[in-house]
Amino acid sequence: MPGNDRRALWLLSLCLVCTGIGQAVLFAILPPAAREIGLSPLQVSTIFVTSACLWVFVSPMWGRRSDVVGRRPVILIGLLGFALSMFLLAGTIGASLAGWLAPALAWPLMIASRSVFALLGSGTAPASQAYVADRTSREDRTAGVALINAAFGIGQIAGPAVGGLAILGLLTPLYFAAALSVASAIAIWLFLPEAGPVHATERGAPARVAFTDSRILPFVAIGIAQQAVGATTAITLAFFLQGMLGLTPDQTGQRAAMGFAVLAIAGLAGQLLVVQRLKPLPSTLMHGGLAASLVAFVLFNMTGGFGLYVTALAFLGLGLGLLRPGNAAGASLSVEPEEQGAVAGITGAISVLGNVFGPLLGTALYELSPRGPYLLNGILMALGLAYSFAHPRLRSVRP
Repeated sequence: MPGNDRRALWLLSLCLVCTGIGQAVLFAILPPAAREIGLSPLQVSTIFVTSACLWVFVSPMWGRRSDVVGRRPVILIGLLGFALSMFLLAGTIGASLAGWLAPALAWPLMIASRSVFALLGSGTAPASQAYVADRTSREDRTAGVALINAAFGIGQIAGPAVGGLAILGLLTPLYFAAALSVASAIAIWLFLPEAGPVHATERGAPARVAFTDSRILPFVAIGIAQQAVGATTAITLAFFLQGMLGLTPDQTGQRAAMGFAVLAIAGLAGQLLVVQRLKPLPSTLMHGGLAASLVAFVLFNMTGGFGLYVTALAFLGLGLGLLRPGNAAGASLSVEPEEQGAVAGITGAISVLGNVFGPLLGTALYELSPRGPYLLNGILMALGLAYSFAHPRLRSVRP
């Protein structure tokens, strides 16, 4: 990869760290804050589910749009939309905790605030992935995708440190993440070169790729299962640790933050060490990622203390850290250059499609049994692993 392209990808990756920070502190702060407000776990899950439903439809549009107007404008819209969403969500939570908003009013306002992230923030991921596709060869595609995925992991690692700003106020970390997103947008506007000519057709319309396109359908299926597993774990982890270990709300927030940090570190190790140094085939990454994730949920369903669950989170982080770039690169390598924005939009959509059903089903199963969501996740990963070996396209994805 030429030096200028590599520097551009590193700059883009560093500017995307803010999204990981924001998600990490939100998942750690929202569950205990919601309980203080008086919201149930199911109500909390609907905040994310509503946003995910919108994301599924909007993300492909942003991906196609980036083929026409360029990658950088869409990335900027996404980052600023993320910042606006975090500002609105933090303000709503703060007003609720202060007693200015009743729970019945706070809940729909929190849903609306998060939906801003879906409507605008969903442009960042597909435009960034398409930017990588424009600036990498087919041989370097997986490493490039892993690099921008690693930005999210770096953000999750930094999230607990940013969460320490809660000493200045519970919602300070959310406001800080929003401000950091604005700063990242400014850096991209000033220093990130555009990827090059857009790939619109002669009539000016972007190329379209359907979710059911046979070239990418296997990757769509694995991507949905992968995100359902990640979303279910993220939305229930704090509740799971509190229930299984008998923790106080303060202890729950601390242990959940530690757990998310381990999850992120393991994922980052997979993306920056395994993928960047060894450069395995996308199919190898998918097989290894699914297997490691399956081990994680076997451990979650065993009886033990916090150490056992941290080990499970390490396996899950490694598994998802390998699976995400392998699956995204496989889909990218399966289509033509003029279809990169379109397929990146679909990849962005399926990255949250699991959020539509995962949190609702996960929290419903959690109400029946704390281990219920993790048993479901183990079954999904076992089926995914078998499918990845059985399907010819998944079995041999190569440049």
